[in-house]
Amino acid sequence: MKFRQQPCEILKSLGIYSPQDIDLDLIAYSLGAEVKRVSLSNCEGYIIGSEEKAIITINIDAPIQRQRFSLGHETGHWVNDKKLNLTYRCTTTDMRQRNPQKSNFRQQKEVRANQFAAELLIPKHIATPYLTDLDVTFDSVGALAEMFNVSRTSTAIRLVELSPFPCMLICYDRLGNRRWFSRSHIIPEHFGPHKKISNPQTVLIPGDAEEVDAETWVDEEKAISYSVVQSIFSNSYDILVLLWWKDEAHLLA
Repeated sequence: MKFRQQPCEILKSLGIYSPQDIDLDLIAYSLGAEVKRVSLSNCEGYIIGSEEKAIITINIDAPIQRQRFSLGHETGHWVNDKKLNLTYRCTTTDMRQRNPQKSNFRQQKEVRANQFAAELLIPKHIATPYLTDLDVTFDSVGALAEMFNVSRTSTAIRLVELSPFPCMLICYDRLGNRRWFSRSHIIPEHFGPHKKISNPQTVLIPGDAEEVDAETWVDEEKAISYSVVQSIFSNSYDILVLLWWKDEAHLLA
C-alpha cells in the first residue's frame, strides 16, 4: 500500500530502532500534530488539520492498546490525507476496515490509515529480527503484543504479514461466517479459507498450536491430504484462526 511517507522511514529519521522507543506522541509531534486525550462517546479519535499543523484527539477511556492504534490511525490520515482543511472523525468500525471497496473513497482512506497504523506500531525493520525464531502461534502473538504494546488482533495481522514462515490469519464471526483473511506472501493465491464454518460451536474453540487436518480450514483440493497447525483466539468481536504450514511442500501446486 502506498503512503506519502513510509512509517519505517519516519521512525528511522527519528532514530527509533527498538520497540520501547516507539513514542507515538513524539512521532505525531515531529510531523506537526499535537495529541490530546479526552473522553469521547461517539468515536475513538479525530483529527483537525490545516496546512502544516493538526490536532489529534484520542478517547482516553479506551484501553491503552486501542488508544495507541487510534493515534497511529489518525497520524496516518495526517500523513496521507493532508489538505488545507482536514477533518476525520473515526469510529471503531472505521478502525476495523481491512479490505478497500472500489466504490467507497472514504472507506479506502480508512483502510490506508489502518495499514499505516499497523506498520507504525510494529515496523518491519524492528520486528523482523524477533520473528526468525518464533513459531506461528498465539503464544508468539502474545509475546509480540506485549513487546510492542499492541492488541493481539493487530499483532496477529502483522505477524502474518512479516513472518518468514507460511501462515494465514482468518477472521470469523461467532456464527462461522468469514469476515476477512490475510495470508503471508509465501502462500499461493489459490489457497483460501472456507467462507463458512458449518459447525462453529465445535470448531471455533480457543486453543494454541494444535495440529489438525488442513481441510478443516482450507478450501483447496489437496487440503484433505495434509495437516496444519491451528491456533484460535477470541476477541471482543470475532474469532481469529491462525494457521501455520510447517511443511512448505504442501503449498506446491
